[in-house]
Amino acid sequence: MMNQLPVNQCRYCGGRDIRVGWQSDALVTFKRNGLLGNRIKFLICGNCGAVLYQCVAEPHRFPQAR
Repeated sequence: MMNQLPVNQCRYCGGRDIRVGWQSDALVTFKRNGLLGNRIKFLICGNCGAVLYQCVAEPHRFPQAR
């Protein structure tokens, strides 16, 4: 998904212990009324717990914006 982390230091506490978390019960859907979804990936500071970055796991599954 991503080879290099977009964040390498916490902007709140300055910590460099970056951890990965997933949210799978609240999916980002591809269609307005669709059930198919995409998990959300989070980068979290291991020191203070701040969410530093979030993205969907498979962005290629979404349609182009018009």
